[in-house]
Amino acid sequence: MSTMVNKLQPSFEYLETNLMRLVLEMAEKMQQESIVLNSSDKYAHATPAQIRVFDSLRGKPRTISSLAEKLGISRQATHKTVHQLVDAGLLRLERLSNNRDQNVLFTEEGKNARLHGAKNLIKIEEQVIKDLGEADYQALKKILLKHHNLYKQPKGD
Repeated sequence: MSTMVNKLQPSFEYLETNLMRLVLEMAEKMQQESIVLNSSDKYAHATPAQIRVFDSLRGKPRTISSLAEKLGISRQATHKTVHQLVDAGLLRLERLSNNRDQNVLFTEEGKNARLHGAKNLIKIEEQVIKDLGEADYQALKKILLKHHNLYKQPKGD
């Protein structure tokens, strides 16, 4: 174990500056900025649950069951939220051969909404670059990607 890890001690200072808190606070700030950017467009009506389902698809088809598992919510809650997005014209369902589950897929409008969200994320990241500077932004992203890749879920998920 590195000497850095050996130096970590429970304290009030540690609680204020621990890595999880810092990453979560940055993510919360970025999410709030995303909500502000989306509040004036045609996707402003999206609920946090709908956004989570939409994001969890990551552009790939998933079954309702696998979405529920990934999100850590009931299949019924996932089904309800998916159907709201189907009704909004952003997703469509495709029955599987086993007839017990359905694949959730993006419609063309859903793909457009996903690209719209990407444009907003770029605006947010541009602000992070301004705040941190290009070199620190690139270093942070490289470190987070390295860590993410260590814990990447299997391809089937």
